[in-house]
Amino acid sequence: MDTRQSGHTGFQWPSGSDRPRSSAQSFIRDMKCWICGNEADSGEHLIKASDLKSLFGHVTQNSPLFFHTDLKRNQPIAGIKSDKFKYQALLCARCNNERTQPHDRAWERLSAYLRERQPPIRPGMLVRLDRAFPGGVSKRMLEVHLFFLKLFGCLITENSIPIRIEQFAQSILRGVPHPNVWLALWTGLQNPSVKHAGCSPVETVQLAGRVAYASWFYVVDQVAVNVMYSEPGEHRKGLIHAWHPSSVGKRVRIVGQ
Repeated sequence: MDTRQSGHTGFQWPSGSDRPRSSAQSFIRDMKCWICGNEADSGEHLIKASDLKSLFGHVTQNSPLFFHTDLKRNQPIAGIKSDKFKYQALLCARCNNERTQPHDRAWERLSAYLRERQPPIRPGMLVRLDRAFPGGVSKRMLEVHLFFLKLFGCLITENSIPIRIEQFAQSILRGVPHPNVWLALWTGLQNPSVKHAGCSPVETVQLAGRVAYASWFYVVDQVAVNVMYSEPGEHRKGLIHAWHPSSVGKRVRIVGQ
């Protein structure tokens, strides 16, 4: 989805549709949390609310964001907590809040550091993660990984992508990394003169009916995260500068085009 504000910009909903919704009551009654299996009654933000607030400031009817999908453009949204910016109810409140709050906060911290860094990040730059997470790089970067597992799991579930969701759930429940999910930090994907937040469609490579590789982008202004699922043995260009919690050091390279 695309989100824009008068003179700013926005984001693209990854399903490539206009997100038709069923009745909220019947949907919530029938849906189970994909992480723990309890009743789902909480919608996760597609783009973290703190990212939207930090980027766009105070959003009102007089200063709205403009939301874009493949089917509709320039839909004015008067608040960053709008349901337009959320997945359909796929999580329970405990999993979406208490269980994953440390993961949300780790990304919030890294996101702010990357966007506010001086000099600004650029392609090829090595960024010191200990500046964002003094004394705790490994733990915090695991939490960043788990934050994107939550978003990826919502995408998989809501869009019926043929990737086994159970390992995503177990990683979050146990606080351990998913062995096949990698992240890469990017910049330069958007016009710097226009503020933009959003996420791309999930692109997949399927072999014998299963997904062998999947990739999508989470974008907040000039900072982007390429989130990738890769089965063992896959050699994809996107993985060249990607990192995984099992091997991340105190520096990561910024990718760009």
